[in-house]
Amino acid sequence: MYIKTSELRSLDVINITDGSILGNVCDVDLDPETGRLLFLILEKPNAGFFRFLRHDDLEIPWDDVILVGTDVVLVEMREKYSSYQRTWQRKRI
Repeated sequence: MYIKTSELRSLDVINITDGSILGNVCDVDLDPETGRLLFLILEKPNAGFFRFLRHDDLEIPWDDVILVGTDVVLVEMREKYSSYQRTWQRKRI
């Protein structure tokens, strides 16, 4: 099964270790040199209209993704939830 990155948008992401809904996929990070998908960027639930002002979206490493389904993405978080928050500013091309 193939899925487009545009189809990932707005899928719920669930942590299989505790069943919690972490948020929705709002973006992905790709390595421009290899084309490899590095992170799913999640919008926290209830981020609302002012989401663009927030800097606490979550980055889930692609290696932590267990399954991408048609309605949901399952991840297994190896570390505490807070360690997945953005800690640095990205350069934009």
